[in-house]
Amino acid sequence: MKKTLAFLLMTVMLITSIGFAAAEDKETVQVAYLLAMNAAEERDLVQDAVNERLAELGYDFEIEFVCIDFASWATQINLMLTDGSIDLFNACFMSSISVLADQGSIEPVDELFAEYGQGILDALGDYIDCARVGGVLYGAPKVNAFSSALMFLMDKDICDELGIDPQTITDFASLTEALKVVHAAYPDMTMIANGNGGDYMDTFDTDLLGTSDPLGALMLAEDSTSLTVQNYYTSDTFKNLLSYVKTWSDEGFFMKDPLNAQDGSMAYLSNGQAFGSFVSYSDEATALSVQEKAVGKDLYAAQITQDAWATTSNVNGMTWCIPALSEHQVAATQFLNLLFTDADISNLVCNGIEGVHYVVTDEGNITFAGDLNPVTTGWPSGMGTFWPNICITYPWAPDAADVYDNWLASNETCMKSPALGFAFDSSVVSDEVAACSTVVDKYIAALLLNIGDTDALYQSLIDELDAAGINDIIAAKQEQLNAWAAE
Repeated sequence: MKKTLAFLLMTVMLITSIGFAAAEDKETVQVAYLLAMNAAEERDLVQDAVNERLAELGYDFEIEFVCIDFASWATQINLMLTDGSIDLFNACFMSSISVLADQGSIEPVDELFAEYGQGILDALGDYIDCARVGGVLYGAPKVNAFSSALMFLMDKDICDELGIDPQTITDFASLTEALKVVHAAYPDMTMIANGNGGDYMDTFDTDLLGTSDPLGALMLAEDSTSLTVQNYYTSDTFKNLLSYVKTWSDEGFFMKDPLNAQDGSMAYLSNGQAFGSFVSYSDEATALSVQEKAVGKDLYAAQITQDAWATTSNVNGMTWCIPALSEHQVAATQFLNLLFTDADISNLVCNGIEGVHYVVTDEGNITFAGDLNPVTTGWPSGMGTFWPNICITYPWAPDAADVYDNWLASNETCMKSPALGFAFDSSVVSDEVAACSTVVDKYIAALLLNIGDTDALYQSLIDELDAAGINDIIAAKQEQLNAWAAE
């Protein structure tokens, strides 16, 4: 009897030890997460829920969130790419995927996606090609409304008080007149908020040809079918913008000491210090859908440019990539595929835990649980657009349950650049790109905020770009674009 009990005890201990070993042997996929709403105090709670779902589905890996503050995102990700400590990340607010590919920082994923990422390919359709560099696939753009037009977001209550109809604001001229009215009533309020470093406006009506900078671009508003690469900084589009910038500065529309702004531009709308700021979205409804939740107040959106354009840079600006040094590339691909296809996992990462962070309404959308809001919730609800596929999740009230259907529909009906799918391989002019980027960084904030002698600064910008090799970049882009078009 004693021998039998001893044998059973040894068997239980062996089985238990095998179970512990199996748990310890699970791969851990390190997934970078951008902290922009709050500190995500309950990240472990959400992480555990995701891992529980992975276990239910039979996967033998777990994930771990690596939360990084917005201000240090690019720096920290680049460091992690050099030591292999990250397995999956969103290449937003940093170098373009063409630069990351040229550096050897990210893994080509054609074979990985063919074997483990069919859901990714199905979700993106032809737009997947926007993550190709030199014909090689380097990641998966997040599912989104891929087209972009320049919008101006503004405080709804102030507009209603002053009788400003956002539908009458259709270009820079009509926007300027509206801002004069608001500024007269609220002289101490910033009219046009900017973010950290003075940034407040993306390029518009422009195809950057798969890069994150306009060092050679197609000017879409000037000719919607042309494949001629131009210098953005000598274009009529940029010169016209600078003329309005001078007016805005003379009228006192900009922030005091704008170069020392510490927050994103939307934060100044949220706290009431600013009336409005520029954003880029496919349409006004989508801009409001995303930004009203983040700002926490009612807004109006006015579309400033005539058309919303889908370009490679619009599509691949938030591409999910797998680092070349990752030791868990298969598991990372499998998890990325689930983020595109599994509604339970997508709702967890986008919205948090049902009943804890949100509740589902009878209308099929969601609201915060209890008295939570984007600031106090322990998981940054409202940052769902960071993740690969928000379109399979619950939308936040007041958005209707089918709001994301409209996003997907816009991808079929929007204006498409004649170079959609082309991404420039910058390796042939990497020195020139670095030199020209340094020149742009030197002048662009002052020019777009009208600080100093901007006429002289503009001429210096053009002269120094010429000396730094911008024409070589334009020629290289043109050569590759011609070859791509021929194929």
